Formats: sequence, C-alpha cells, structure tokens
Amino acid sequence: MHQPTSPNVLRTTAETILVIDDDIDIVELLKISLESDGFNVRTANDGTSGVRRAQANVPDLVLLDVMMPHKDGFQVLRELREDERTKTVPVILLTARGQTEDKLRGLDTGADDYITKPFDLREVTARVETVLGRTRPIKYINPLMQAMGDGFSEEGVEKLAGHLEAAAAIQRKLLPEKAPSPPGFDIATLLQSSTSVSGDFYDFIPLSEKHIGIVIGDVKGSGIPAALVMVMIRTALRLLCDETLSQEQALTVSAYPYREPASVLKRINDLLVRDTDVELFATMIYGVLDTEASTFTYTNGGHCYPLHYKHHTRKIDFLETCGMLVGAFEEATFTTKTCTLAPGDILVSYTDGITETEGQPNVFYGEERLAACLAHHAASGTLTSTAFCELVKNDLARFSGSTQPSDDRALVVIKHFCYS
Repeated sequence: MHQPTSPNVLRTTAETILVIDDDIDIVELLKISLESDGFNVRTANDGTSGVRRAQANVPDLVLLDVMMPHKDGFQVLRELREDERTKTVPVILLTARGQTEDKLRGLDTGADDYITKPFDLREVTARVETVLGRTRPIKYINPLMQAMGDGFSEEGVEKLAGHLEAAAAIQRKLLPEKAPSPPGFDIATLLQSSTSVSGDFYDFIPLSEKHIGIVIGDVKGSGIPAALVMVMIRTALRLLCDETLSQEQALTVSAYPYREPASVLKRINDLLVRDTDVELFATMIYGVLDTEASTFTYTNGGHCYPLHYKHHTRKIDFLETCGMLVGAFEEATFTTKTCTLAPGDILVSYTDGITETEGQPNVFYGEERLAACLAHHAASGTLTSTAFCELVKNDLARFSGSTQPSDDRALVVIKHFCYS
C-alpha cells in the first residue's frame, strides 16, 4: 500500500485517478498498480473520450499520455484547462519522449508534472502522491472561496471561524448540562459531533413531578444547516410541551397529563414542512417517561428503533413503531405506543451515526452489534447507564479505528433500578 508523502495529508477517502493512454497494456498496468495503492482508477484509450469522461465525472488527478493519435495530450490538457469543471484538476503527463522542449511545452500548457516512459510504478505512485499533496488544500478551500466571495481573506476566514465557535457554544448551551435523576431511574447520554456543530440532539423536558419528556433526533446532514434545524425542533418541542391544554383537548387525551407524543410530532412536522427547505428533515423519537408507573409512552418519526433490554429474560426487543420522517411530508402520520420498564430493564435510544459507523469498507457497526454489546454487559444487572455510554464510545473507536466520528452520534440510555 502507498504511504502519504506529507504528514499534513487531508485524504480521508479513496481519490480517483483518470488514466488516458492509447496503449491498453500501460493502461491496465497503471490501473492494477494504483488500485493496489488505494486509489479509484478510471480509464480512457483516446483523447476525445478522456476529455468527455473527465468533464462528466471530475477526477482528483489525470495521468495523461502525450503521444496519442487524433488528439494528443497537449490538446487534451488545453481543453481540460479551458473548462470550468476541470481547469483545476492536476495533470501528470506521460510520454516516451524526454526532450526538454516537450517538458517545457507541457508545463507551459498547465501540466503539474511530467513522467518519462518507461517508468517505475513506485515513481508513478510517489509523483501522484506529491502532486495530490500540493493540490488537496486547494480542493477543500475552493468551495469556501466561492461561498465567501469578496469576504474571502485572512480576516474574513478568522471572522467565519469565530462565528462557527459561537454557533457551537450556543448549541452546547441548548443541550441539557446533565441528564435528570428521577427516583428509581438512572439516565445518561452521549453526544459526539463530526464537526464543530451537530445535527444530532437530545433533550429532557420536565412535564410534571412524575413525567419527563425525552427526545432524541437526527437532522439530515451535518454542520450548520443541520444544527439550525435542530435548534428549531428543540425550541418548538419545548413550546408545545409548555402549552396549556384546553378543556376539550384535556378530555380527548385524558389518559395523559401532557400532550400525546404522536400529536407533538405531528405539530413539529407541520412546522418544518412549512418553514424549511424540502431537503431538511429529521428523524426523531419523542416519548414521556412516567416514573411512577414505570412506563415509556413514545412515538417514532422515521428513527432507529430503540432497544429494550428485559432483565428478567436477558433478551432485547426492538421497539418497532411505524412513523414517517419529520418535515418531509405534509400528510405525515404518527402513532403512540407504550412499553413498561421492569426493575433492571434498560432502554437505549440512538442515532444512525452509531450504527452506520464504518469499520472495514462497507462493514458497519449495525443494530445487532449494539444490541449484543448491551445484552452482554447488562446481564450482571450492575451496568449503569453512564458505563454503557462509555462502553459504546470505546467499542465504536475500536471498530472504526478512530475516536473522531465521520457522522454525528447521540445516545440516550434509561435504566430502571433493580433493587433485588
């Protein structure tokens, strides 16, 4: 496998190399070698198709043969540099001719490097890594430059960084400082953000002396747009829970001294559909913990099914409740269900940033692994909610090989004390 030439490499995913050469044997040799070094490789056997493929699906780098019939490498390079889509793509020229004037012509036309045939495959990889090491920062900075326009300057970037820090600080203040500690229950949480701000969230809303509203949610995407929708949902949820029920409403939901969870989610859905872009939606679990009756009455808005560990059977149930995405459809419907928490039972709600954590390529942590982790450690009856959050955090780090998540993660764990 290749080794990055720079300690400051930004590469986190396999980069794509487009090889354009009329020699099929060389194309196959480069494809095999570069793919073994961890790159995605696409190929073209003439200049015309090479330009077309580069424009249709812009690669991270082009390896371009100079001596090709009909349209040579210099013509291809000129077309790539004249097209807005490909003008910044780095190009390394390949040629059997090593004359100084050809190298200069290639560099003058906009090539980033030059390799003379026959070449050593190790040299090709080293040159590719060197060129990508120079151009990766530009690849990441260009979108920022376009977004900031005239404001892109050292002062402007510093100001933007300050705004991001302020947004992160505001969001942290909106999250509960600590989980509630109702009689007979042990509650703990985990939140890991992939960026400075998060689209995953949780909240605890006191409804009465014996009722606590509990929510965990995941806004599509990450970063500032997701965080803004998260703030909107959190604010709306608290306002809805604080609303006084009319006499007619109180009779309709007489079984609940609070708004019935499905109706709360319906109201939030209507708000998001009306006031946000169609691409901004969330998945959510909202429920009410009755600490006197030891029940959790909940509704699910397209979210991951919570896990219910039953202490007396040592088995786990998935709370499979149907519900639509929140904010995606005007005519969304939600249902309410109730589960009973016996002494020793544990209820685990989580976002897909946990279950979709990737270990090896296309191998994900998954619900079954999370359930197995819970069942294994809860069997003794001594597992605390805080300890389980830490166990999941460490297990995810081992599984993925990194302590920094690629997606936001949230976890809410509720345990009913076992006094026996």
